[in-house]
Amino acid sequence: MGQLVFVYGTLRQGERNHYLIDSAKLVTRQAWLKGKLIDTVQDYPALLLGSNDRVYGEIYEVNDELLKTLDKLEGFTGQGKKNHYERCEQVISSDLGEFKALVYFYPKEVSDSPVVPFGDWRLKKLLDQGTPLYFAYGSCMDYERIELAGKIAEFKTLGLGSLHDYELQFTVRADDGGRADIVETPGQHVQGIVYDITEKALEYLYEREGVYLGKYRPAVVDVEYNNRVLPMLTFIVIDKLDEVAPPDHYLNEILRGGKPHLSETYLKNIELRVNRLKVGN
Repeated sequence: MGQLVFVYGTLRQGERNHYLIDSAKLVTRQAWLKGKLIDTVQDYPALLLGSNDRVYGEIYEVNDELLKTLDKLEGFTGQGKKNHYERCEQVISSDLGEFKALVYFYPKEVSDSPVVPFGDWRLKKLLDQGTPLYFAYGSCMDYERIELAGKIAEFKTLGLGSLHDYELQFTVRADDGGRADIVETPGQHVQGIVYDITEKALEYLYEREGVYLGKYRPAVVDVEYNNRVLPMLTFIVIDKLDEVAPPDHYLNEILRGGKPHLSETYLKNIELRVNRLKVGN
């Protein structure tokens, strides 16, 4: 087995240096550790350890030769030497469990450097390009609620999207039951609706998903749409709990919103999952 490395910046999928590790084994695509991510304003971020915030990234398994390539990229020449980035082993959390992985970090605070919002460099880069495509997998597929909010003109439906190696679960709770989430699960897939949205829609989604309350976080996922795989915005539960069945009205919003676009089999499986959770509850 090779060495595990946690990447959070230009080495991530879709970013400019990802080609360096494209041949490496992807271990998990939704991983995080405690720290603060700053923008060096030189088109790459830097990790500061010792913070209770979260920094998001991916874990790869690399061989010795590739690790030397990464050391060179990060300006790491060895422990106790003058390095650009330092390197250490950290415990990294993910939907698939905890891993010990190498991390490149800045050894001390950098004055006046802006913090990367939500600790997610890939999200920052996507939003820098303008309002992104949005992948909805839960109740946001339901036009009726969006219309009630007076935001229907801000959402243009493009069609079915498929997110591979994730599973729809109900890992966050409201007073009346669970709410939808996507959890990294190899071999599974999530169907949803791809929207072209406006800036006003983005503001509405941040409020609706409780982003500033710490419930969901905006994130980038790679969605298969129209025979292409494209990076899109979605929202993922931050602190996942054991699943609990959603209330009937919430399930109906998912089914009603998904029916014109999602497969009958997929929607039926959601109903079966909810029924199993009800029995378990």
